[in-house]
Amino acid sequence: MKTAPTAAPALLLVCDLGKSGGKFFYKLLDNSSDQQKSSTQALWMDSEVAHRSVSVVNQVGTGGRSQDNAWYRVGETLTFIGKAAQAHLEYNSFKEDKSLKAPERIAGALGAIAHAHHLPSQFAAVVWVLLPIHELSTRSAIATRLQEICRGFHFQDQQAYQIALSLSFRPEGYGIYVNRKQQLEKAGMAIAQRTTWVEMLGHRNGTQLAFETGTLNVAKSTSKFPGFWEVFEKAAIASGVSSPDYGVLLRALETGDAQQYSAAKDERIDLSAAIQQVESGYLAALAPHFNDHLIPGLASRQGDVVLAGGAAYLMRSALRRYFEDRGFGDRLSFAWEGDAELWRWLSEQLLEVHETPSIPVRMLDCFGVFQALLGEKQRMRGAA
Repeated sequence: MKTAPTAAPALLLVCDLGKSGGKFFYKLLDNSSDQQKSSTQALWMDSEVAHRSVSVVNQVGTGGRSQDNAWYRVGETLTFIGKAAQAHLEYNSFKEDKSLKAPERIAGALGAIAHAHHLPSQFAAVVWVLLPIHELSTRSAIATRLQEICRGFHFQDQQAYQIALSLSFRPEGYGIYVNRKQQLEKAGMAIAQRTTWVEMLGHRNGTQLAFETGTLNVAKSTSKFPGFWEVFEKAAIASGVSSPDYGVLLRALETGDAQQYSAAKDERIDLSAAIQQVESGYLAALAPHFNDHLIPGLASRQGDVVLAGGAAYLMRSALRRYFEDRGFGDRLSFAWEGDAELWRWLSEQLLEVHETPSIPVRMLDCFGVFQALLGEKQRMRGAA
């Protein structure tokens, strides 16, 4: 669904609301001429959301970066987003549908951007949102709730904002396809000449998009196969890794170094067995999906597969072996290959990359969709 803003947009924003973090790209526009006012900006926000009554919150902060202290008031309810929510958390679930807290997270990002760039209290924004393909049916509920919030909220209980939204939704993985198309065009190849399977391997769920002759084939697309986190937890417990060391095990997977320091144990530990357990467990969980929806097409030499998402990066060595062992190494690519320039740019934009080096990988889908949004904006301007 799409709704039209009542004025020329001041902001273009794309949102990818991953459970491990919210990924955002945006650009400010000059309202008077609808021309670019700034360069593209990247934003990362933690995913937590907490609601509290004004009457039970004694003190809240207003300093630091807007995205680190994102909270707003509507009536007598305070909503905390990301880092600001962590002091108010009751639970956190990697299984929870993104749609359940999507409006609050998007509103928090809009408020943080508006506050950081001193936007007026009333402005218009074009917002595209990525969702797993099986959650696109929730877009009407997301739009209704987000529009309700944006009719009037007070960011950090200081600045009141009223935002006229033009909302549109895209399936997760669409941005990876856009990036792949651009890479092939640079090499003189047309993506429409081949079938492309995009496998988004996320912490909460997996999504497959199947593109044939340049068009998404919905019947061959799905997001009903396992995410990484549930398998990771089971494998960690089975290998004797307790929750205080989950982050240590993730770092071992990300770096490929099984020897890691554990603050909980105050010593270096060997996570080789745990890494093997996670890899074998995750590949076993993915195998039914691959065998039913991907391998038959690759076996007939009909197309290529692009792996993307945070879990794909953590499991990149094991996944490469999986496809190479079946003779499909030449049909496989990883979404981040060939994007060294974007990686460097994101490392400069986002302080979080220095603590979590895989963040650029997680941002690729959102970046591709943002490029599509800019392209549509340019076409509309040319047709005017």
